[in-house]
Amino acid sequence: MSIQINGVHVQLGTNNILQGIDLSIAAGEKIAIVGPNGCGKSTLLRTLAGIIKPIQGEILINSQLINKYPRKAFAKELGLLSQSDVIPTMTTVRDHVASGRYPYRSYFNNSFATDESAIEEAISLCEIKHLESRLVERLSGGERKRVRIATLLTQSPSIMLLDEPLNALDLEHQYALLNLLETLNSKKHTIIVVLHNLELAMRSFDRLIVMKEGALIADGAPDEIITTELLGSVFNINAIVKRESESNQPLIIYRNSTFSLNS
Repeated sequence: MSIQINGVHVQLGTNNILQGIDLSIAAGEKIAIVGPNGCGKSTLLRTLAGIIKPIQGEILINSQLINKYPRKAFAKELGLLSQSDVIPTMTTVRDHVASGRYPYRSYFNNSFATDESAIEEAISLCEIKHLESRLVERLSGGERKRVRIATLLTQSPSIMLLDEPLNALDLEHQYALLNLLETLNSKKHTIIVVLHNLELAMRSFDRLIVMKEGALIADGAPDEIITTELLGSVFNINAIVKRESESNQPLIIYRNSTFSLNS
C-alpha cells in the first residue's frame, strides 16, 4: 500500500505543528522518523492514521483519500501503536489481543478459526503466552507494551505505524521487536516508526525522515543524510558518524557538545 502526503499542514490551537509536509512512501518500505522533541513526529503519525485532520493538504493510500475509506476497511490497511497507554480495566491479555481482529468481524462472518490463528501467532511472537490470562491493568509498563504490539499484529494492517515502540521495553525485548519488524517488513508490511535513538534508527532502518520544528529537513538512506552538519543543525550536538571496525555499524561519536538545558 503506497502513501502519498501532499502539502500537509496541521495546526493545534494556535500552534503550527506540521508545515507543508510532502512525502511519497512506497509499499513495503521500512522507515524511521527522527528529530528533536516537539518537532511533530507523533503528530505526523496521528495525521497519517486519520486521528488528526490537517487544515491544508491531503493524504492518500493507494491513490484514495484516507477520509474516504470506510472505518473497517481503513483499519485493515493501516494500524497505529500510539505512545498513549490507555489501560483497560477487567480485560485479560488474550481478550485485549483479540480486539485487534475487530476489522475482520461482522454479523455474517465471525472468522473464528482465522481469528484464533492470528491471536495465537501474535501472542507467540510477542512472547506473552504466560501472561494471556492476566488482567492488562496488573501488568508492568513493558508487559503492556508487548500486549499492545500483539494487538496491532492481530489487526494485521498493510501499513504499521509505531510511535516510540521501544519505550518501556528492556534491551532483550527492544531487539526482539526490531527483529520482528524486520520479519514483518519481509512479508511486505510497510513499517513506519518514530524513534529517539538515532544510532538504532541508522542501524535498523533503510530510510530516515528527519524533522525539525514541524518541517521535513532530510529524507533518504542513513549513510547519505546523517552528517556532522545535520547533527549540529537539527539535534544541536557536536558529533561525527563513524563505523565500528568489527560490525561496520554506524556509531555517533560525541565531541564537545553545544547542548544546554536552556537551548
